[in-house]
Amino acid sequence: MKEINTGDLAYIPRDVTLVSIDRNGFVHKTTMTDKPILALVTKFDESKGYEVVYNGSQWYVNKRSIYPVNSNEYKEHKDASNFNGNT
Repeated sequence: MKEINTGDLAYIPRDVTLVSIDRNGFVHKTTMTDKPILALVTKFDESKGYEVVYNGSQWYVNKRSIYPVNSNEYKEHKDASNFNGNT
């Protein structure tokens, strides 16, 4: 599996729990993705998982619940979604 690095976009499926951790290392709040999302990875912590930006806030996601995104494939899908059939 391709490694996910800081600054990468990553895919997070639907129904994945995201955790906000306070300065003392305690869970502050949680949320669950209601649909698949692409999120910006801001850091990795072996014990907490990947920190991502979701809805304007930083959240941690379990490292087994996040997947790398190939930027070339993403661009191709994004371009295809704008296709209007005119040539």
